[in-house]
Amino acid sequence: MNSIILISLIVVVLVIVVAILFSSVAIIHTGEVGIVERLGKYVATLEPGFHMVPPLIYRITEIVNMKQIPLKVDEQEVITKDNVVVRISETLKYHITNVNAYVYQNKDSVLSMVQDTRANLRGIIGNMDLNDVLNGTETINQTLFQQIAETTAGYGLNVDRVNIDSIQVDATIQDSMNKLLRASREKEANIMEAEGHKQAAIAKAEGEKQSAILEAEANKQTQILQAQGHAESQRLIADAVKDQINSINAGLIDNGNLYLQYKNVEALEALAKGTANTVVLPSTAIDSLGSIPAVGALFNQKKTTDNN
Repeated sequence: MNSIILISLIVVVLVIVVAILFSSVAIIHTGEVGIVERLGKYVATLEPGFHMVPPLIYRITEIVNMKQIPLKVDEQEVITKDNVVVRISETLKYHITNVNAYVYQNKDSVLSMVQDTRANLRGIIGNMDLNDVLNGTETINQTLFQQIAETTAGYGLNVDRVNIDSIQVDATIQDSMNKLLRASREKEANIMEAEGHKQAAIAKAEGEKQSAILEAEANKQTQILQAQGHAESQRLIADAVKDQINSINAGLIDNGNLYLQYKNVEALEALAKGTANTVVLPSTAIDSLGSIPAVGALFNQKKTTDNN
């Protein structure tokens, strides 16, 4: 009986020892650290790997995740500078940089980070008009990131990224914005159409102007060529007349008397064909006719007859 009790006690002690040994074994995974306390007081931070923690007095109170953690912030309503209510949802990405500050200096560092983020966002949006808010998400992200980074350093956190997921406005405001957008687009379309008509009219007028200039230039060249041709023709005619006159003058120099006699004969022939029976001639004309051989012979024959 006593041996059975002894064996039982030994078994119980062994079980307790094994349980204590197992409870003192700690395995910390990569990307995590363990917080060790001794009787409620911080003692050490365990890095990833295998660790033996003395039981009973020492205890791992918390495993802290050191990886980057995404956090979806609840949607919030914010009033813009022009008194328009917008609903904004955002996402944060952060990681723990100071385990002691994260665990012991703040009751809830993540909640504090979220509250500061929401407060800073209200301040940023409150200084912007609705149009700037809707078109300036990148600016909002950068400004909010800078403000949070300064604030959350005391929480043992580092904010890696801030992203505005969506910005929504009231349905009535959205409808008004859509109408304004349509009106703006129609205005731009009308302006572009009018500008197109204007450019077309300018191009047409410019083309007509160039055409008129070219036509006038062509007419001018034609008139110049015609004038030049006419002047050349008149010059050639004048030269021909001049040459003819010079030729006549040259002939008259050597045969002027014969030419005058010939003209007198033509005149007598014309008179002879007339109805008059008597023709009166000046003595100079008769003398000039006498110089013609045939006429002279007739005159001499007449004189001989008269003398006989």
